[in-house]
This record gives sequence, structure tokens and C-alpha cells, in this order.
Amino acid sequence: MKINVSEIRRSHGLSQKLRLEDWGSVAELELTAPLEVDLKLTHVGSRILVEGTLQTRVRLACSRCAGDYDEPLEVRVEEQFLPHDSPELPQGEEFEVEQLCIFTYENDLIEIDEVIRQNLVASLPCRPLCAEACKGLCSQCGANLNEMACKCEVEPRIDPRWGALAELHDRAQSGTV
Repeated sequence: MKINVSEIRRSHGLSQKLRLEDWGSVAELELTAPLEVDLKLTHVGSRILVEGTLQTRVRLACSRCAGDYDEPLEVRVEEQFLPHDSPELPQGEEFEVEQLCIFTYENDLIEIDEVIRQNLVASLPCRPLCAEACKGLCSQCGANLNEMACKCEVEPRIDPRWGALAELHDRAQSGTV
């Protein structure tokens, strides 16, 4: 979606609001609730500041049990746009890390889709969990331990460096020390 910012570019401090109840789809994400976009675009110096919130729910796979679940997302957005021909943009190979976080626009039109996509993707959990108490999958038979208790016997693995101590412990338990 392109947003025309020609009106707010007339004077510093002018702003406009963008509020949408159902944005639509976002590449790479399976949204399970409407994406609510509430942004304010403000002319600040040579830049357009975009700030506000995004709210939705997204379908993810749990990192423990691999089951699908819905994760609620409420994302705070704060991005900056510079005109594509701005002298503030990095030239050549010399630039600072902060300059990589600036979007550009052309002909007074800001393309907001990529800002929304990047902010949603960046807010996803690194290790999604369907529940904090998720038991995961059995390492032997693959059963989902949240749904059933498997019959696999799990032998504790003893680090071979502690083998002599384990042997002493076993002898002490049997009374043959």
C-alpha cells in the first residue's frame, strides 16, 4: 500500500494517521486474525517518521511438540523514511549500522507494506511455544507427550567421566563397599 505524504511534507511537524482494521495478508506469515494497523506519519526535518502499533494473531509451529498454535502479536513500530535522493543516505561502502534501518520513498509516496512485514517478522518468538508447560515429543518414539504418555523406557545416560563415581554409588547402595 502506498501512502501519499505530499500534504504533511509542506511543513515540519505536520502528521497524518493511518488506521486500518483489516490490512490483509503479509508474505511469510499465516495470519489467523485481522491485522489492525494504527500508524502516525509525521514530517520531522528531512524525514518522515512512522510510528504506531500493529495487532494480529499468527499461526506458528511449537518448537517443542511441533503442533500448530496461534500466537498473539502486538508490535510497536518506529521507522524513518528519507527521500530516495537524500544526501543523508549512505554513499559507497562507508555507512553506519543505524543507516541500514532507514527506508526510502519517491514522489511523495511511502510504500508501507515492507515496514509492516519486517516489524511483524522481527517480533516473532525465536523459540515459539504453544504453552510454557509443553512437554514436547518423546525422543525415542516421537509421541506428543502433551497428548499421551508413551511406554518408552529412558535410560539415564551417564557421562563416562563420572562412571567410577556411579560404580561407587551402586556398591554403596547394595552394601558391598
